[in-house]
Amino acid sequence: MSCNFFSTVPNKSFPWQKRLRLVAEALLKNEKKKALVNIILCEDAKQRELNRNFRKLDHVTDVLSFAWNEPTLLGEIYIAEGQVKKQAPFYGNTYYGELRRVLVHGLLHLCGYDHGNKTERKVMREREVFYLISKFHTGIEITSSQIGIGVS
Repeated sequence: MSCNFFSTVPNKSFPWQKRLRLVAEALLKNEKKKALVNIILCEDAKQRELNRNFRKLDHVTDVLSFAWNEPTLLGEIYIAEGQVKKQAPFYGNTYYGELRRVLVHGLLHLCGYDHGNKTERKVMREREVFYLISKFHTGIEITSSQIGIGVS
């Protein structure tokens, strides 16, 4: 399993690649996914275009996941830089924290999780909490129940 980080934002590289790679690759390993994932930072206008073309929703969204499910490519994740920066304070995050949160969300979609109904939402949210709160990527296993987080 491996991740490639790209930026289509002019004169901007993908920030915190080393730290985010640790999180992404540990999540994929834990979810038993071995194929490559491309993670692309893009401008809000591009994200809105993708959202309109593929989901028929004419607005910008923070993260979009496209599953390829090929032997060597699990999929691609598009992250809207401006949207992530804008919404970070709403979620009580720094830009890095929000970037990490939407990356985990996008990766979980590629791993087969969804939030289309209440049951799916609960399961996906529990996985998000686990990957965002625990230190699993450092080799220390901590579950959400061990740290007392209830997910509804």
